Amino acid sequence: MENISQITSTGRYPVAIYAPAHWGDHCFEGRAVLPAVEAMQWLSNWMQQQYPHLNPCHIKRARFEKFLNLPETNEPMAAFVDYKILADGSVRAALLTKTKAKSANITRTKVHAQVDFVRPENRPVEPALDLAAILEGTCFKVDPIQLYQELVPFGPSFRNIVKPLWLTFEGALAWIVAPDLPDTQTAMPLGSPFVLDAAFHAACVWSQRFAHVVAFPIGINERIILKPAQSGHPYISRVFPIKTDEDILYFDLWILNQEGEIIEFIKGVKMRDVSGGRLQPPAWIRSEVNFAGLDRLNPYCNKIVLAERDTLMPFAPKCLTELEKRKTISMGKKRRVDYLSARLALKRLSRKLSDDDYQTPAPIIETLKADNIRPHCLSTDGTRSFFCSVSHDHRFVLAAASDRPLGVDVETLSGKVLKGLHLFMNPAEMKRIQACRLDEIDASIRVWSIKESVAKALNSSLADAWHSVEVMTIGAHLSELKIKGRQTIPAIHQQFNHHLFTLVYWPDS
Repeated sequence: MENISQITSTGRYPVAIYAPAHWGDHCFEGRAVLPAVEAMQWLSNWMQQQYPHLNPCHIKRARFEKFLNLPETNEPMAAFVDYKILADGSVRAALLTKTKAKSANITRTKVHAQVDFVRPENRPVEPALDLAAILEGTCFKVDPIQLYQELVPFGPSFRNIVKPLWLTFEGALAWIVAPDLPDTQTAMPLGSPFVLDAAFHAACVWSQRFAHVVAFPIGINERIILKPAQSGHPYISRVFPIKTDEDILYFDLWILNQEGEIIEFIKGVKMRDVSGGRLQPPAWIRSEVNFAGLDRLNPYCNKIVLAERDTLMPFAPKCLTELEKRKTISMGKKRRVDYLSARLALKRLSRKLSDDDYQTPAPIIETLKADNIRPHCLSTDGTRSFFCSVSHDHRFVLAAASDRPLGVDVETLSGKVLKGLHLFMNPAEMKRIQACRLDEIDASIRVWSIKESVAKALNSSLADAWHSVEVMTIGAHLSELKIKGRQTIPAIHQQFNHHLFTLVYWPDS
């Protein structure tokens, strides 16, 4: 970019934009267009030449509502930069072009990108890292190859989600690697543009699955870059769907490195269908029926959390308290994963019980009792204590809390349970299995799961629960049990995708 003498408080400058080769991989309906992330990068370069005292890494009120079509040749694009110094000292810069209508002698001006570069402010409060360390809900996984072939059909330079994308109604988790391309701009004050661009792809795929639209970014309320992303480095993006206002979807995005350090916040990303309905998500990605929660179990506890263990991030240990960390010292790899997923589910549970408190730092939320064994669930301000229980199988981790004693269990449906019936069932229960309308495996798993839940609720050994608990009735959604022949206690079941979830609770006497 050519040097320009110091500008005044407002004005317009002609500029020439040279499109590097990789921009040609960023296409909309078959035509290469200027990526929004590159427009912000270009304007930040321009602004820094004029106002070097301003921080280009704090942006507000960004807009990208009109595509700038890129030329098919290597000729530079003629454009203009409009600028204005605002009352608060920030600088508004807009990239625009002029075109003349073929049918009339009329010149039209299009604003392709507009950004407010604001003065440096206080560093943002450290976020609740556990919200990015595991993804709550039942996930849908999208392979990167299929993602870029069918959902976000950009060319190779912009295919930077490198591992399966995890999607749930609560949001998305994406692994991103910023490419190191020979034609990348040498001056990148905002860091590699490919990382945020790939985070936009994750939000686009989320919109296709859950909102059934192909949504592109048209604006950002605020972007705070704490540490510019570097080419060739891996990053993780956490996508938070915030709300829908008419036809606009709103997201917050976090960009983190593998160590769990947040390098960038993007707040209020606005996305919508800009194709006029011409682009439609393929049928396979659209979620017609979303398993959003354990609706059968929900009424019997205050709050419940279900999370996918495969979405556990490598920085999860940074979410632990000192007491929780000490517990992991002697653990093997598998046991540590079990333990971390349980701690994170319990921390999420505490947040839900505290009016969705997403401000309290994760290492402050204690999930272990003083005995270093039993799970602990307090409100995040420490004023209320709840009964809680946590369980996991190979896919899910389940945690629940209540004002009354309760126990939960999750089991993978498998015929292996039939090999040990004589260990955990008495003869009467075996007869009930045979008389039950359920399949033998389904009925047996329910008996096993009930006794697991009771053992957790009473903090007893599983062997004790096998003998002290008798399952009196076995149903698809409701069973009944007695402990040492006393009060009848209900057990609630929900079955989903070869997994059984059970909750045992003590009703009011």
